[in-house]
Amino acid sequence: MDHLPQNETRERIMDTAETLFMTRGYKAVRLRDIADAVGMRHASLYYYVPKGKEQLFVAVVERSLARHEREMTRLIREAGDDFRAQAYAVSDWLSSQPPIDLVRMTESDLPEINPAKAAELSSHLLMSLTKPIINAMHQAIDQGWLGIDRRDVGLSAMSLITLVQSVHHIPTDNIPDGRQVFGRRLADLLLEGLLAR
Repeated sequence: MDHLPQNETRERIMDTAETLFMTRGYKAVRLRDIADAVGMRHASLYYYVPKGKEQLFVAVVERSLARHEREMTRLIREAGDDFRAQAYAVSDWLSSQPPIDLVRMTESDLPEINPAKAAELSSHLLMSLTKPIINAMHQAIDQGWLGIDRRDVGLSAMSLITLVQSVHHIPTDNIPDGRQVFGRRLADLLLEGLLAR
C-alpha cells in the first residue's frame, strides 16, 4: 500500500481494517466488511489493496507495530530515568490502545497468510513491542534500578506487555478505577513481585 498516494480514504481504510482485524481476527474479516464499514463499494477497495485482504492485513499490522514502537520509545524517553515511570508510561499506552491479541495472531491469523510473510510479521511483532522496553530495562540494570539477569530482559519485557494487555479482557465493571490505574497496578505487581521480602 505504500506506493499508493496518502489520502484520507486510505487512512480510513487502514483505521477501519485495523479495528476489524484486531478485534475479530484475519479469518473472520472480509474485504466486503471493511468496504461496508468505510462506506465504499467493495470493488473500489481494490484500488487501495490490489493484492487483496492479505496485503491489507500485513500493511495494517506493520503500521500498528511501527506506531507502538515509536510511541513507547517516545513515552519511555519522556518519562525520564525512573524505570517505574517508564513502565507506567508503557502501561498507560497499552491500556489506551486497542489490544493486540498475540495468541490469536500467532495461532490463527499468521498461519492464514503466506508463510514467509507470516514469519517476517512474527519476528517484527516481538521486536516492535519489546524493543523499547528491553532498551529501558538494560538502562535500568546499568543504573542499578533493576536486579534481573540480562538474559531475562526479553522475557520480562514480554511479561509486562502481556500482563498489561490483559486489562482489555477484563469487564470494565470489574476494574472500577479504569484500565489505566489497573494497568499500573499490574506493572507494580510485576516490578514488586509476589513474595514477601
